[in-house]
Amino acid sequence: MRIFKLLAILLSLTEITYSQNSDDLVIAKSIKINSTVLGEERTIYVSTPAGYDDSKDSYQVLYVIDGVSEVIGLVNYLSGYGVCPQLIIVSIEEVNSARDMFPSKPEYNRGTQPAKPWYTKKEDAELRASRPGEKIGEADNYLSFIETELFPFIEKNYRTVPYRICCGHSKGGLCVTHAFVSHATMFNAYIALNPSLYWDDGLVMKTAEEKLASLEFKHKLFYFDIGENEVPSTIGDAFDFAQIIKKNASADLRWKLDYLANESHASGTAIGIINALKFIYEDWNFDTDKIKTDGIGAIDSFYKNLSERFGYGISYDVSLLNNYGWGYLRSGQYEEAIKIFKENTLRFPDSPDAYNYLGEAYLAAKNTDMAISSYDKAVELATDLKDEKKVAFLKSRIESINAGKK
Repeated sequence: MRIFKLLAILLSLTEITYSQNSDDLVIAKSIKINSTVLGEERTIYVSTPAGYDDSKDSYQVLYVIDGVSEVIGLVNYLSGYGVCPQLIIVSIEEVNSARDMFPSKPEYNRGTQPAKPWYTKKEDAELRASRPGEKIGEADNYLSFIETELFPFIEKNYRTVPYRICCGHSKGGLCVTHAFVSHATMFNAYIALNPSLYWDDGLVMKTAEEKLASLEFKHKLFYFDIGENEVPSTIGDAFDFAQIIKKNASADLRWKLDYLANESHASGTAIGIINALKFIYEDWNFDTDKIKTDGIGAIDSFYKNLSERFGYGISYDVSLLNNYGWGYLRSGQYEEAIKIFKENTLRFPDSPDAYNYLGEAYLAAKNTDMAISSYDKAVELATDLKDEKKVAFLKSRIESINAGKK
């Protein structure tokens, strides 16, 4: 995959580096894994969200199966603006795309591809002799490496939640589509960007016609796209595949074919990633205005529904109500702010931030005794968490209040 770099900020993020120099910008760590399944050493790049080392949060994992470092910068940029949540991103370095991405070794290609056979039975021995060690069509083996070796490694060494996303472009998009059809339990969401559906006379589409009706798609999502400026046969394949999904897949599957006007095989890729993440995380963020109309209980209903949609327990953190209450505090509605912050301390009784915000509200309302009591509790909790910076800050707030009393 070659990501089209739309934003200048991403240009500075496209090179993956790993250094011991604390001044370096490190967006991913390079790790080598000895694969028994593949019989070779593979390099992966793991990018963790900002603040990962200072938190205890767990994250969904996006697996980029065809080695694109650029997607890391793009996803991190989007998560910073709330388009998607923060993700752990695992990029697998591409070694042999014909071997790892193609699900079969065809005797011919079709559509716009060369009419000459890729490998014919007659030429097979001669070709293999002239290209020693060359293999093709072993996507199932590659996916086995991901499922049996890479998944356990990532889930042992990183804090993850049970939601995996797979992403690939072109040949990688074909491999993603093959995984969706023939390895439907591996991932929760599949992003196939400009997939090469022509491969082996449309084998993956024929397989889909046979298999989709029998597959369970609860909590599953499939996104694929095609650019308007692709060759006509490739566009036709995409729309044919959409009809196969529509006809055969169960209603539980969330899926989308995204037809990208004025885009080509290359230029549509970044747009496809953006649109795919928007599709996966549609209605991911809670609208705090619903609290005004439906009460605090709207939060619980929203996250219950979100958990059911994604298939695992999803909750919010202390910042949701803190940010909501802060709006009332800034507008001078102190009693309403105090009410919200008190509710937050009930929901997050071990959070120093919940009591810190409550202390700020009491202080604004000129109730210094209750402000100090809240800060004291925040200091106690921050001390338990060994958060020295927060303890120092909270103690300075208490000292400032006491100094003002004199």
